[in-house]
Amino acid sequence: MTGKIYDKINARNVYMYTIADGGLEVDICDCGARINAIRFNGVDVALGFNSVGDYEKSGTYAGATIGRVANRIAGGRFILNGRPYFLNQNNGENHLHGGNLGFDKKFFEVLKCSESCVTMQYISADGEERYPGTLRFKVTFTVENAALKIEFSAESDKDTLWCPTNHTYFNLDGEGNGDCLSNLLKLNAAYYTPVDAGLIPTGEKAAVNGTAFDFGEMKEIGRDYGKSELQATGGYDHNFILNGEYAAHAKSNKTGIKMDLYTNLPCVQLYTGGSMGKCKGKNGYYDRWGGFCLEPQFCPNAINTDGFEKPVLKKGENAAFYMKLQFSM
Repeated sequence: MTGKIYDKINARNVYMYTIADGGLEVDICDCGARINAIRFNGVDVALGFNSVGDYEKSGTYAGATIGRVANRIAGGRFILNGRPYFLNQNNGENHLHGGNLGFDKKFFEVLKCSESCVTMQYISADGEERYPGTLRFKVTFTVENAALKIEFSAESDKDTLWCPTNHTYFNLDGEGNGDCLSNLLKLNAAYYTPVDAGLIPTGEKAAVNGTAFDFGEMKEIGRDYGKSELQATGGYDHNFILNGEYAAHAKSNKTGIKMDLYTNLPCVQLYTGGSMGKCKGKNGYYDRWGGFCLEPQFCPNAINTDGFEKPVLKKGENAAFYMKLQFSM
C-alpha cells in the first residue's frame, strides 16, 4: 500500500498512510510519524491538522512520535558514565520532547506498509540535539480488532538516553466537538509526582488518594479544575506512576466510545491542553482543553532524580516499548 500526498515541504512530498481493521481507521503522516486521525465507528477522536504548517503553528506536538526523550530534562543537563551533557534548551531553561528539532519535526522512512500496519524509521545522528550516539529508531503502528498498537524500538552505537512516546490529543466526544472536560477517565496509578514551577518533578512520590489527582474511579476530567493544585497548570500536566501495564480507561457519554490504554513504560503523563491556544484544526478550530493526552514515559527528569528508573539505552542494546489503545462501545 502506498501513501497519499498530504502536504509538501521544500518541494518534498509529505505522505499520509491509512491503516484499518475492525471499525478502526488511523491516518499516520511520515513527517513526525504523526497520528493525524483515529476514526472509530465513524467518529474521529484524535485532534489533527490539514497541513504541516498548521501543525507547526499550533505548537501542540499533536499526534507526533516524540524523541529522543519525552517530557522535560531539567536545565537540559545530565551525567552519563561520568560525563556531563548539555542538551538544547527549548522550554525555558529546560529540554522538552527532544529539543528544538525533535522527532516530531523529522521525516521518517517508511520501511513497510500494509492495510493494517506501517513501520517507519528515523536515524538520529550522533550529537543531534547534543545527545550522544547514533540512534536507529523504529516505530510500528498496527491496527487489529479495534485496537491500535504502537511499538517503539531503538539501538545506539553509544550509551544514550531514550524515552519515546506518542502525543495524540483525544476527545472521545469527537475532535473539534468542544472541550474534553466531560470525558470520563480512570488511571491505574496510586501515586503522582509533584512538580516545581518549571514542571520538573520534585523527586517526591505523592499519593493521589483524596486529591485532585485521584482518578482511581471514573470521573470527568474537568471535575476538579477549581482546586488550587491545578491552577498553575490550567488543568493537568502531571506524571502518574503506573501500577501495571493496564494504564487507563476513558469514556465519552456522548458517543459511548471507550478507550483502554496499555503500556510497558512505567509512567504516564496526563496533559489536558491547558496551554493550547486557539488553532486551526481539521474541522474548524481547537481551543484550550480541546483534547487530553495520555503519554507513556519514564518519569520526567528521571535521569537526574534518585529513586526512579532511568531512560538509559546501552550501546548495542535493542530496547523496545509499546502502547496499545483498545477501542470499544
